[in-house]
Amino acid sequence: MRSDNLKLNNLKLDDLQPNAVGIDSASLCSFALALWGWQTGLLWVAVPIICILEARRVIKQRWQISLSDLKEAAKLSVAILAMLLIVLITTEKSLFIYSLFQWSPVAALPFVLAQTYGLGVQTLLADWLSSRDLPHQDRYKSNRTEQSLVTSHSLYFGLCLLAASAADSDRFFFYGAATALVALFLWTHRPKRSAPILWLLLFCLSAGLGFAGHIQLAQLQRQLEAQMIAMIGNMASGAVNPNGNATQMGSVGRLKLSSAIAFRAAPNFSEEETAQATVFPLLLQQASYNQYQLSAWSAVNSVFDAVPPGEADGEWILGEPGERSRSIIISSNLERGDGVLSLPRGTSTIRRLPVEEMQRNQYGAVQVNATGNADYEIQFGLRQGVNLQETRPTAADLQVPNVDKAAIEATLEKLALAGKSDRQIANQIAAYFQDFQYSLDLLRPDPNTTPISDFLLNTRAGHCEYFASATALLLRGAGIPARYAVGYLAHEFSPLEGQYIVRSRDAHAWALAYLDGSWQVLDTTPPDWTAQEKEMTSTFRRGLDFFSFLEFQFSYQIRQLGELGLREILLIVIPLFCYLLWRSTQAFKGQRQTLSGLDRSRIESSFVQNGLDSEFYQIEKVLNDRTLARLPSESLLQWRDRIQPSIPYFQRASFTELLALHYRYRFDPTLLSPAERQKLQAQSQQWIRAYLSAVSEPLHKP
Repeated sequence: MRSDNLKLNNLKLDDLQPNAVGIDSASLCSFALALWGWQTGLLWVAVPIICILEARRVIKQRWQISLSDLKEAAKLSVAILAMLLIVLITTEKSLFIYSLFQWSPVAALPFVLAQTYGLGVQTLLADWLSSRDLPHQDRYKSNRTEQSLVTSHSLYFGLCLLAASAADSDRFFFYGAATALVALFLWTHRPKRSAPILWLLLFCLSAGLGFAGHIQLAQLQRQLEAQMIAMIGNMASGAVNPNGNATQMGSVGRLKLSSAIAFRAAPNFSEEETAQATVFPLLLQQASYNQYQLSAWSAVNSVFDAVPPGEADGEWILGEPGERSRSIIISSNLERGDGVLSLPRGTSTIRRLPVEEMQRNQYGAVQVNATGNADYEIQFGLRQGVNLQETRPTAADLQVPNVDKAAIEATLEKLALAGKSDRQIANQIAAYFQDFQYSLDLLRPDPNTTPISDFLLNTRAGHCEYFASATALLLRGAGIPARYAVGYLAHEFSPLEGQYIVRSRDAHAWALAYLDGSWQVLDTTPPDWTAQEKEMTSTFRRGLDFFSFLEFQFSYQIRQLGELGLREILLIVIPLFCYLLWRSTQAFKGQRQTLSGLDRSRIESSFVQNGLDSEFYQIEKVLNDRTLARLPSESLLQWRDRIQPSIPYFQRASFTELLALHYRYRFDPTLLSPAERQKLQAQSQQWIRAYLSAVSEPLHKP
């Protein structure tokens, strides 16, 4: 506590008592808490806090709080915030940041209670901040520091209003209530010379303009969200739209060189199965399309139907399991892929995927509501190229764009496919691309041709989208229904992680041919495309992979906590909180005082604690008697700047030096050596004697 303020500044004890009538800053906090509880649905939390704050009107005891006590209150606030973060991450998943902001008034409560039931807290903070600026002797900086200091109650008032605004509510009641509370707060801080009527009119005008701006900003936000979600969803993260996909002809090279890890895949086999398994490399499909127009593939009349859940939680049934089926574990952030799952063809069951619903369209795309990081098991058949859930071919699966028909027909003539079966035709088309080259650096010598025609007739080089699109159109030209599929190729095994990692550059495209009554994979991209892309990536990838692995392990541990129920989490957090509260109580050194009967002599006898026996207070007392008293709201540094012209010139430098020693002794006595402590004692007495000799006017007797 700032006991020195009580002793040396003639501070009246009545000034320390809360207002019995009217609205003070703590009462405004109570009103803000009530609004916060009502708006966020946490009224059951807000009411006890309000009762604790308003109990100051009945409880007449206060505590002498030191700087170390304030630090303990700050530590307790940080501990509460950390525990709230853990609980909300495990319960709220991706929306935890909004919930954490709504709960922030609870975390800040210890510091506010220190301000409410402590004596001289504000002045203590002001002096401490001033002491940090003292060595610079910058008057403007120190004054600016003091003038910008806001009370804990004012900050808490604003925090409660901001936390209430984080609630998802369109009710206009909040704006009106928040405006009324802000008006009450500003009313107590308005200039005393301003006319009340004029002040109210200006405030109402500002509130009205603010409300109109609030409505306009809300509309603008909705419009921007609708546009930005669509734009951002297809950028950088590799998000797939199951209804349509731009092939990025000629510009995919920059995207394909990204080595960022998109997700991970681990085999879930027994030891005997692992020895015989040849599942990897494995194609993981996200979507397929049947209409090609203007270098873009789309899914005609795509309709999503609900996937039935299984008996266990997180189990979803996509089809009947085949014979000798296998399973893998996918670790992925669903939000990055916009909720479109990457699945092996022939997937029958998905387990341990905690989503509310799952949908699938007739082209094999499976979509879920995004839930952030997840580890789920996928069971699929050995016939990876077959997906029985995809619909039979339609007329759209045989269409070839008019602009590419000439190039398709010219290529088919070279192949001489007459009289061959569909299987033989597909094999011969695949063999035709063996002489083509895989390349991400593409040149367009003839801008008048389409990308596919130029690929087949001129460049004979391109990336997977060129090969997949050209293969699908050649199959269609030969009378075989074909589609275009996108997804990833899982092929890179990481010894560090013991599983396969799938990077952004592993995004792949291939064709689907309808052969023997089912859709089957026909991938004509040269098999060395993965090696080529690996050579073009950064040599620092290993270091980045290590940090990615650490991030993955951390998020995995968080997900393990998420599997605990709220009751189990509370059983862990509540004892920890009680222990921290007990530690803070043990570290609290504040001395209890009664406001109505504070004994001044008893305070004087306790000056020895926390550097309160500093001889600088004798200098302050001498100056107080010479009409240079320090104001109650004035820090020592501000006081020095104000009275410096009244101090003899030859004593100003020594006064500042003694003040610096006093601050060090007052706030951290361990930093003062025995020699410096003796210097503070001796030079303070010398300064007083020199000052009394230099000043000729008589003592001021109050």
